[in-house]
Amino acid sequence: MLREQIYAEAAAGLQERRRSAQMEQERRSDRIEQEIPEIAELNRHFRATCSEILRAARGADAQERIRQIGQRSLEADVMMRQLLTAHGLPADYLDVHYTCSACSDTGFVNGVPCECLRKEIGRIGAEHLNEQSGLKLSSFDSFSLSYYRDLPAEQKQAMAKNLRTCQNYAADFQPGKSGNLLMIGGTGLGKTHLSLSIAREVLEKGYSVVYDAAGSLLHILEQEQFGRAEQKDTMGLLLECDLLILDDFGTEQDNSFYRSAIYTLFNSRVNSGKAMIVNTNLDHSEIQSRYGDRILSRLLFTSEILHFYGKDIRMQKYRETHG
Repeated sequence: MLREQIYAEAAAGLQERRRSAQMEQERRSDRIEQEIPEIAELNRHFRATCSEILRAARGADAQERIRQIGQRSLEADVMMRQLLTAHGLPADYLDVHYTCSACSDTGFVNGVPCECLRKEIGRIGAEHLNEQSGLKLSSFDSFSLSYYRDLPAEQKQAMAKNLRTCQNYAADFQPGKSGNLLMIGGTGLGKTHLSLSIAREVLEKGYSVVYDAAGSLLHILEQEQFGRAEQKDTMGLLLECDLLILDDFGTEQDNSFYRSAIYTLFNSRVNSGKAMIVNTNLDHSEIQSRYGDRILSRLLFTSEILHFYGKDIRMQKYRETHG
């Protein structure tokens, strides 16, 4: 999907939120006018005041008349809020309650795109990328430590600590404040499960998450770079999303374009304080040998490292099912 289409979809979503907020305010106002006659009278006064302002703007003493009318409107507004609180309602009950108070759901503040619009663009872009990955979200509740029961005590404790670390990471996630996680271990040890569990909770908080195998995302970037795809904005989405999760890092092809793209991703996100989770079967020396010191340092020195132990859980489940 092109960036222009993503922007249009995000802007349309904000417009719909704005319309919904205004319609809800009108419904509340109609109901309150029926229940509290004094408020109906004050609303009639407001409407009459607006007509007065229009007429006053054409008179010789327009500025003074408008000032007086404005003062009366403020006094009427105070009376209305007092009436609302006297009837057990919030003082702002008849205000329009927009989702974003900064821009009133217009998407712009003083002509500059609002943070809520940028987040909506990131969320929609992430959704479309994640649809391509075909991955399904997991949950922490379905992550069982029983599959690690035969491990040495130190490794069992490490796996229990990995679970707690991931749960805390998801619960406390904040864009620009949460750090990076580097999950290292063999195939089928729970790295993907815990990463997808984090993704679920972060998405539920309203943040944008891009999750896919490193090879798949790098292939998309390559297609765009060399003109073999209409979409040209994937790198921007990967750099801007609140959380980037790269699965199976180290299983992609080893070529100069992929290494360059990986360094751009890692370096840009580290410099901008954007969080990443990277899952790999490679150990430290293998990462260094494959990618070099620049990428290794971006991973090791900016991440909390979680080592995974045990036997392939998928194989354990298969044996349980098939004897």
